[in-house]
Amino acid sequence: MHTNNELLDEIEQRALAERVLLNILRATLTRPGAMDNQNVAMMMSVASTERERHGDYKAAALLGQWKTLVDGWT
Repeated sequence: MHTNNELLDEIEQRALAERVLLNILRATLTRPGAMDNQNVAMMMSVASTERERHGDYKAAALLGQWKTLVDGWT
């Protein structure tokens, strides 16, 4: 069973990862054709590494999982 602190941490970590994903989506939509799937995957990898560097391990893991999905689309 999760404690309140664990649940809040999980929500915060997911929100961090979703914010990064939303910013990448925004960048791809505002400049169509500027980024292909490889560029998006690279940005997600860099973001995952940065989140991990800041100790946001769950956010980093989510970004890594989503990067794997994008890699499958290339």
